[in-house]
Amino acid sequence: MINNDKIDIQKYLELHKRLNEHYYQNTLDYNNKLEIVQSTKAWRLMCLARRINEQFLKGNSIEKKQFLQWMKLKILKKPVPKKLELARFSPIQLQNIEQYKIPEYNLEISSDSELSKIDSSELFTGYPKKIDLFRFPVIEWDFRWQRPQQISVQFEKNGHRVFYFSIETFGLKNAKPTFEEVAKHTVIKELQSNIYWVKLCSKNPLNAYRDKIEEEDLQIINQSIEYLKGKFNIGATYSILDLPFWANVSLNLDNNITIYDCMDDHEGFSTNSSEMLSNEEKLIYSSDMVLASSQRLYEKMIEKNPNTLLVRNAGEYNHFSKKTSDFAEEIKNLKGPIIGYYGAISEWFDINLIGKLAKRNPGWTFVLVGNTFGCDVSHVEKMPNVILTGEVTYDSLPRYLYKFDVCLIPFLINNLTLATNPVKVYEYLAAGKPVVSTKLPELEYMKELVYLADTVESFETSIKQSLIENNKQLFEERKKYAAANTWETRYHEIEQYIVNQQPKVSIVIVTFNNWSYTKQCLESLIHNNEYSNFEIIIVDNNSTDETKLQLARIANPNIKVLFSPVNLGFAGGNKAGCNLATGEYIILLNNDTIVTQNWIEKLIKPLKENTQIGMAGPVSNSVGNDQMLDFCIANPISGPSRLWLQDFNQFNKGKFRYTDLLGFYCVAIKKEVYEKAGDLDTNYGIGMFEDDDYCEKVKSLGYKLVIVEDVFIYHHGSVSFKKLQSEHYRNIWEKNKSYFEQKWNKSWEMPKPPSSLFLNLVDSTSIATKVKEIQKEVIVIIGEWSSDNLLLKQFVENKTNENQLVIVVTKLYNGEAYHGLRKVTENLYITNTIDLITKITFHEKIQFNDYIDASKLKAIKELIKSQESRNN
Repeated sequence: MINNDKIDIQKYLELHKRLNEHYYQNTLDYNNKLEIVQSTKAWRLMCLARRINEQFLKGNSIEKKQFLQWMKLKILKKPVPKKLELARFSPIQLQNIEQYKIPEYNLEISSDSELSKIDSSELFTGYPKKIDLFRFPVIEWDFRWQRPQQISVQFEKNGHRVFYFSIETFGLKNAKPTFEEVAKHTVIKELQSNIYWVKLCSKNPLNAYRDKIEEEDLQIINQSIEYLKGKFNIGATYSILDLPFWANVSLNLDNNITIYDCMDDHEGFSTNSSEMLSNEEKLIYSSDMVLASSQRLYEKMIEKNPNTLLVRNAGEYNHFSKKTSDFAEEIKNLKGPIIGYYGAISEWFDINLIGKLAKRNPGWTFVLVGNTFGCDVSHVEKMPNVILTGEVTYDSLPRYLYKFDVCLIPFLINNLTLATNPVKVYEYLAAGKPVVSTKLPELEYMKELVYLADTVESFETSIKQSLIENNKQLFEERKKYAAANTWETRYHEIEQYIVNQQPKVSIVIVTFNNWSYTKQCLESLIHNNEYSNFEIIIVDNNSTDETKLQLARIANPNIKVLFSPVNLGFAGGNKAGCNLATGEYIILLNNDTIVTQNWIEKLIKPLKENTQIGMAGPVSNSVGNDQMLDFCIANPISGPSRLWLQDFNQFNKGKFRYTDLLGFYCVAIKKEVYEKAGDLDTNYGIGMFEDDDYCEKVKSLGYKLVIVEDVFIYHHGSVSFKKLQSEHYRNIWEKNKSYFEQKWNKSWEMPKPPSSLFLNLVDSTSIATKVKEIQKEVIVIIGEWSSDNLLLKQFVENKTNENQLVIVVTKLYNGEAYHGLRKVTENLYITNTIDLITKITFHEKIQFNDYIDASKLKAIKELIKSQESRNN
């Protein structure tokens, strides 16, 4: 055994050494590239700006002193000590290469001691990322423990974060609070690991039972949720609603699935208004999915929403199946038969039945555990054999249950109870207890396990039978039934239904060396993919670096890896991957990309909604056609800037446009379209022109191509081809271009450039001429574009939606430098140079809002005045 361990360790050390050498070389290459970038003027200017801000403007006295010392040395052209160098303010630092030195090991150590530290098989552990749950409830978390809390806990146990909202909001008494004010008064408490209680803000204090969310309230609630999503980096969400009160909140959320959990027939509550019932009707039709807790509710819901799932109530088996002799204080010394009930004692509870049974059977003690609000118990509370305990905690219920000889469910028959699936029956059965209940439709399904009665006499007879019952098999059958109907099983019913509602997506990635890029791509998939029904197919084109080794270690049921013994090229690799695909949609994704949140859902959306659309592609920072953005803030380390991406998502929500060509760095294809068009043409060899070719194929079949403008994918750009010598690259390009032209009998044309009105226009005259051509009203705003200036962004969004051209003059964009007149989205441009727009004729009805301060307002007026004098 010791010898075998030594052999394993030796192999480990050799592998560790090779990997360390590889990481050492990669880190060295990274540092070399970073040093080149840091030598540029742009990088030094950026670091200088950061130094001024962090050290001189915001720094303490020591920092300011160091800044002045550095300035003095620079002016005098003297050497700058290392501690004062500008590189200190670089947002990206050189990596430590010393960590890759091979340590000395004692060969007697256990064979698996360090192996996990270098094994990349954990790359996809816990993948895909679980979608967060918003629970908009009917009760507070710490009230009676019921279905809302139970299902929420199951979501957490299965990897989802849960945000459980209070049924009340905090009223700010202000229709236009700042974002900071909303954030300050949004209350968030961690209840247990990954479950949070949240109290949202609104204009007026609201209660889910008695109030209605007005438009001004909704705007503030949205800001409160926006703060919550930002704080916890929340992407896609499931929202489970228990009341129509929450409908407009949930239906207004981005990347959200609205699920109405219908637990009761609301017509059965005397307190519900006609307006509430009308709102419920709208919610049923609008929800992505409806859960019904009983057959009666299911039949009612499915007529209005076909995506309705019957999810009955359940019990927490482990909590109620463990026998206890630690009985509750008020009943532990009772003698004789105890007939028990726990739960709400309200308008649906047949208190008269209890009174009659107690009077007819003075030797029985009736123990009623629960709040009596809504029920007149005055005539039974004086009876000597009736005990009313009041509300008790959920944790203490077994201390009552195991003292009961018979358990009751004595409900009146009405619309409410006819649609009720009692939670308590599963809890009673978990203890193996005999149950006597009113004849409820939902209990007919378990009539072999419970006694059903409809009169005082039949209740009495059933209780007597229960008291003399001596059937061990029936006892076990009850427990078995309860064990099969737990909240965990209900969660999996919901989860499976949600997954099945989503069409399956196959993501095909072709790799050839460049493991660092592939790893970055896969990591972005892990962090940004919350789509449930998918598979990833990786085809390796006979890589010669560590790619094969790392891919072989991936162990995830959603991922298939195919190793080709030869380099099949781009078309051949994707062909092999597509032939393994089982999804309704196929996404071809380059391994040199970084994906962003909810990219799958948004990318396939137009394909799902329009049968005429065959392929869809995102926009990017690097692509050779009109998918290329005129303006984005991103870097090759982390991809797009978070604040830039936030604005991008807001201003481009739901937008797409038709095109003639899509770059295949990332493209979504309907499976049926792929089957008609066939595989990518492998005659293009290792690459180039396959995407042009396939777009021609798809268009020839009568399908349209679209660019999805609210999906951004960062693209490093032609990583493999960058390694080819330029002459070799040119030869491949010419050869494939010639083949394309012969095949389609047409001359290849340069793709369209980025879609921007002012692309490559750098002087005020040409810009003004362009504005005249488009004949749109133009509004100029001079202001600070920052993440917290929500009023400005809202105003700008409203104006662009009115088809007005808005130009915002702002020195920085969310704190980032930029240059020229750049497109943010359709009808919205920014510029850091007011001189570029001085010759534009602005619309005379320029609006000035309260978020523009006096100095900025003065600048606008001076601009308009100079323009008017010029026009005159």
